[in-house]
Amino acid sequence: MTGGTDSDTFVFQFHNPVPGVVGSTSDITTITDFNPAEDKFAFDAVGLYNDGFGANFVNNASIQSGYPVSSFYSGAASGANGEHVVVITGESFNSANEAASAISGEHAGDIIVYQSSYTDRLATLAYVTADGSAHEFAHLGGVVTVADLGLTASDFTFV
Repeated sequence: MTGGTDSDTFVFQFHNPVPGVVGSTSDITTITDFNPAEDKFAFDAVGLYNDGFGANFVNNASIQSGYPVSSFYSGAASGANGEHVVVITGESFNSANEAASAISGEHAGDIIVYQSSYTDRLATLAYVTADGSAHEFAHLGGVVTVADLGLTASDFTFV
């Protein structure tokens, strides 16, 4: 997926990738041009404003629809403790479950961003499903390190 020339909002309606148009395996979206200085993510939260078909994100907005996530952490996995969005910097992981197991205090509905170790220049967004368990729902292409993205709470909104 590629955005336009200026500010983009990449909206995710559901966290569980659905079978694609070719074959029966799930499609995980790769955003090729995410620029945190201009772009942001929006997650369609169940029961918040007008749900789209299949909306299934947990509402972790700080105030109301369109506002940033209510709690945010960016840094080493060992420093995370229950924030609704955790951006892990300085280390990479082979899977979403491995990333989820490296942090503590996460709950179903939280979002993790981490560097994928199985391929170069790829960051992954994952949805926590249980303690130590998560699944990928999107990738960011062209990412040298997650720290270089400089993600903040305002990059993650719920609608």
